[in-house]
This record gives sequence, structure tokens and C-alpha cells, in this order.
Amino acid sequence: MTEKPMTLTETITRMADRLGTEPGEEYRNPAVFDGHLRIYPTLACNLRCAYCVNEAMGCRPHRHPHRHPLAGPQAWAEAINREGRHVVFTGGEPFLYPGLAEVINALRPELRVRVYSNFCLDLSDQLARIARPVHFFVSWHPQQRADREVFLRNLMLMRDRGRFTADIHAIDAVETAPALADDIAHFARHGFAIAMDSDQRGFAGAGQGLCRPAACAKTLYLIAPDGSRFQCVSRLVRNDRPMENMLAGPLGPAAAVSECPDFGNCAPCDALGETTMAVF
Repeated sequence: MTEKPMTLTETITRMADRLGTEPGEEYRNPAVFDGHLRIYPTLACNLRCAYCVNEAMGCRPHRHPHRHPLAGPQAWAEAINREGRHVVFTGGEPFLYPGLAEVINALRPELRVRVYSNFCLDLSDQLARIARPVHFFVSWHPQQRADREVFLRNLMLMRDRGRFTADIHAIDAVETAPALADDIAHFARHGFAIAMDSDQRGFAGAGQGLCRPAACAKTLYLIAPDGSRFQCVSRLVRNDRPMENMLAGPLGPAAAVSECPDFGNCAPCDALGETTMAVF
């Protein structure tokens, strides 16, 4: 018989009894779960940005002690179609995953597809192979290896295809501030407006060094390159405490609650999504 998952209240009570203290603070994001699958087909990236989640976790693929094997395009398409949920492909840089266009084209037509990309690879062939509507969340990162002319050329190709839409943004980070104004003006001259997103590293759970126990509740589907589901991004990039595997069978409920010893070593974006944390 499967044990019934504990609620957040029950988890907090159990932790308080064991630790002999009540939570000292709470973090709550009022966002509502959108129902989308967030799939990381690869954690590899062509850039090395200082504010990157993988960088913050110390988990670059070339030095990660627990690499996720990559699932094949057919396995992804079959699992996503079975779940019947809209999907976001993110990473890493999803265009580094072999067969991304193949996966996208094989999805049921009623499913919405979103791709997060830095658009700093030559995407002419890959964009040409995508045969269905896709909404891109395009991010400009004026760091190592980012070429704004390649970026601009990809934006123009995307616009000319007609079946693609996009949001284009940059991170308002101290590391990028010296270059951003000129870059934004350059892209604007070619008809592309760049929105600014705040730097997520202000989240109290990220980059603190000293970890504290917390009860964490998230309603989210985060799927690693091998199909494993994780409760949060920091666990995903560390390959720590996987849940069910999407490629092996149906996903469980979207809500997940757990005791976590790692508040303070969260990924900056663990503050996003439908999230409540009670910190001891």
C-alpha cells in the first residue's frame, strides 16, 4: 500500500517536534501553477554566465559528478503526448540537444510549445526544421561567447518564419550592466525590443553558504535530461533526490512536499513558481 504523502502543515509539525523549534521565517510565491511540463533535454550550454543556475550550483556538465544521460527524441515525444500537457523546453541550451526539432514536430498539435534559448548558436537549420508554432523565450546574455550578430540573425530568421512568436529579455545583473545599454539600442535599431528581468540572486535561499532546514512545498513539473522529475531546480542540477521518471510511466501529482536540509544552497530560480517554504 502506497504511503499517503504528507501535507506541508504535517511536515512542518514533524520538523518542529524533531528540531525543538518553530519555523523562523516563511517564503511564499503567490504564483499559480500553469500546468506546463518544464523539460531540460540537456544541461549543457554554449555560454558561461556568472548568474546561471548551473554555475551557482557548481554543476557545469563537464565537472558534474552525476551526469544525466540524455533521453532520445522518440521517448520524449511519446511521454509528452501521453501526459497531454503543454511543454517548456529549457536547460542548459535546449538547441544543444540532438533532435529538439524532431521532438517538437512529433507533439500533438493542440499542445503549446515554448523554448527557452539564448539564440547564440547558428539556428538557421534547426529553425527551418520546426514545422509547427513555437513561442520562444529568448534571452540575451552579453557574456563569454555571446555574439550579438548571430543573436540578431536568429531573431530575424524566427520573425521571417511566420509561425514563431517570442518574448526577448535580458537579466538586469551587475555583470552585464556595462554592455547592456549599447546592446539594447543595437537590437532596437533592427526592430527588436529587449525587456529587462530582475536578477533572481536576491532570493534569501540562494548562495548563502550556510544551509538551514526547511519544509518546502512546490507545485511544478521539472524534468531532467533522463526523464527524472525533481522538486526544485537545485536538486535537478545536482541530481539529488529524484522522484518518479516521466519516461517510465505517468507523472504523479503536481504538488510535492518535502523536508529539505539545503535552504541557503537553493538555485536562485527556486523562488519562482507556486512555492511555500517554512525555514527553521
